[in-house]
Amino acid sequence: MKVVIWLESSVRAFDLRLSQLEALRARYPQHAFAISRDKEAFLEMLPSAEAALVWRFAADWYARAPRLRWVATPSAGRELVDVDPQRRVRVSHGSFHGKIMAESLLAMILFHARRLDLCLTLQQQHRWERDVFSATRRIFGQRALIIGYGPLGRECARLLKAVGMSVVGVKRSPAGAPAPADAVHAVADLPRLLPEADHVVLTLPGDTGADHLIDAAALRLLKPSASLYNLGRGNAVDETALVQALGAGKLAQAFLDVFQVEPLPHDSPLWNVPNLHLMPHASAISSEYLELWLEELSPELV
Repeated sequence: MKVVIWLESSVRAFDLRLSQLEALRARYPQHAFAISRDKEAFLEMLPSAEAALVWRFAADWYARAPRLRWVATPSAGRELVDVDPQRRVRVSHGSFHGKIMAESLLAMILFHARRLDLCLTLQQQHRWERDVFSATRRIFGQRALIIGYGPLGRECARLLKAVGMSVVGVKRSPAGAPAPADAVHAVADLPRLLPEADHVVLTLPGDTGADHLIDAAALRLLKPSASLYNLGRGNAVDETALVQALGAGKLAQAFLDVFQVEPLPHDSPLWNVPNLHLMPHASAISSEYLELWLEELSPELV
């Protein structure tokens, strides 16, 4: 099978390294791997390609590739790779991201629980102050509510359970075994579940059904000690309502990895909101990113 590769990115972890290409060729000698470093070279290769490993693929490119049968992308989102209008070519998306993102989530939870923000402040001020940590609490036994209990949500649940947290999942169709969560509920149960949560974790896809799921009304249901984390897509949170809720002390902290507008504009008010911590859509970035994805592709390549 001829596999053409165009995995070029300004993020080094997303850019296929020569060593990774050589590892592919050594592991799967039955396939011919060809790499391109720009769109023009990639499009020239497409007519003879049977598979493509890409970050992006436009709908009109399928017509250029009569032999193409499979397009694979590391991205979990559906916005970068268009489906084949003729439904001739199968498209697969990466599902490994949760392994990295769960660790990012745990880091966010511990950052606040262990008041690492205070550690940074005290260090900058050259102050040795221990009593400020007397109000901290263990995360053991605290409840995490994971809204969007799919593959990503389950990976987060698995790690949070390992550190002794109680985990409740929320999904559109809650039927089936909840593991590793303790229970799984429907979205309609959120008004009852939100007031019980210490940590509200959003791992939702970017479809319109999730628009402003966490709005002013939902934020009013949280207890003042609760924290909110959005690792899914930016449309799930009403950012204006979140800023107002944080300012009014309706919740303790919020951590956003995704935003309604990306990149976040330089003049966005979100940059300066107290108790709002921002990550530049990076919770899944790791030096192992492509290695995890290529391992996930192994059953397709053997």
